[in-house]
Amino acid sequence: MDDSHSPFPLINKQAARTIQGRHTEVLVSSFTDKILIVVSQYGKVGSVIHTSVDQQSLASSLSASSDLAATTSSFLLGAGSSVSKKTQLYQVYASHISQMIHHQSPVETRPVVLSLALSIQEPDAEQSDVEEQEQRQQDRDLFENVVEMVNECSVWV
Repeated sequence: MDDSHSPFPLINKQAARTIQGRHTEVLVSSFTDKILIVVSQYGKVGSVIHTSVDQQSLASSLSASSDLAATTSSFLLGAGSSVSKKTQLYQVYASHISQMIHHQSPVETRPVVLSLALSIQEPDAEQSDVEEQEQRQQDRDLFENVVEMVNECSVWV
């Protein structure tokens, strides 16, 4: 059988930029059963999270014209303490990215496998209020940049 003219069934898109002085890479791959997203500031795979949009919630949110549907996330690799800032932020990344994909493409039902290796600082007990606010702003800026990069690599539209 000659497959030389058939396209490879895997779609990959990638982007890179410097965020807060760190080289940040995003790779998005479209598999038939899942969307794989790798985001790294360390050049390697980090924590891996499987996230899916609850289909019942998605159906009710579409009929109620709500923008958000419930997601279910579970760490496959690298789960830290459930009280750690990084673990909590990674769950926010996973939920937000999955909701963004399903909002942009309502017929998209594939779950998202998200790998995150980001430089996120845990809070310091001796941090001043001003330093804490600066850290929150850096976390927010990182989040917004990562989401923008993932969106630029859209394989679901």
